[in-house]
Amino acid sequence: MKDTRYLIAEQAQRILNGGATTSDTEVRIEELVIFVDQAFASFIKTAYFENRNDGENYVNGTFIYSFIEDVKFDKLRKRYYANIPSAYVNLPNGIGLYSVHPIEDDTDSFIPINTMFLSLGSGLSVSSMEGRKSYFIENKKLYLANLSPDFCTKQIIMKLVGGMQSDNEFDFDISMDMQGQIASSVVELYMTQAQLQKDAITDNVKNN
Repeated sequence: MKDTRYLIAEQAQRILNGGATTSDTEVRIEELVIFVDQAFASFIKTAYFENRNDGENYVNGTFIYSFIEDVKFDKLRKRYYANIPSAYVNLPNGIGLYSVHPIEDDTDSFIPINTMFLSLGSGLSVSSMEGRKSYFIENKKLYLANLSPDFCTKQIIMKLVGGMQSDNEFDFDISMDMQGQIASSVVELYMTQAQLQKDAITDNVKNN
């Protein structure tokens, strides 16, 4: 079964084509899937801030995707790290990367820190963080910090909010009650892009 990203993209494609799709259709599924991801991210962000307005401060579990990633060692920087497998939704306080923990213990979460903390806390007792492991992010890599000498974890689990742009081979699911709204957003995004391209062509013709 196709994951719902493609089902939504196909629905948007039929709407844009005014009916059934054909093999030579102008609107490509691959392009619409990108719009699905963008519309879904916008949906998640809106839902998060609506919850905050209602006094809640959490991310709905249906928006969280888990990935198992290998822990590697950077010989130059002498630090353990793991690759972040997907783009994710940018939420306040960095909670778009929802949690990180060893694969064998989901209660032993790593604590996110700022790299400035490593510099300011160097040599001070506060830097030990009472033995809690931590991490910091640099672009597509997650570096582990404050590890014990016997650290030997080979894999970690990363939980990403809306982490759907991964090369991992598994199906992504979007709840049924969201699918129609996201399909409508995809159509709107595509039509806006098409109009901008049309305007740009018209402007070029006028200028020539």
